[in-house]
Amino acid sequence: MLIHIKPKKAVVPVRKPSGEYLAEAGEKVERSSFWVRRLNEGDVIEFKATAKAPAKADKGA
Repeated sequence: MLIHIKPKKAVVPVRKPSGEYLAEAGEKVERSSFWVRRLNEGDVIEFKATAKAPAKADKGA
């Protein structure tokens, strides 16, 4: 199951299990015990991702 999470505080970076940092704007990640712990400890928050408008096709040419 995928969840959308982002750091609770943008100035405090949160590491992913791979060692990279979670994007400040948030990312879609697989729900795991690692992320559940981060949620319970208040390091990250879960949010509802908004759907982006589809890109318009170029009708020129």
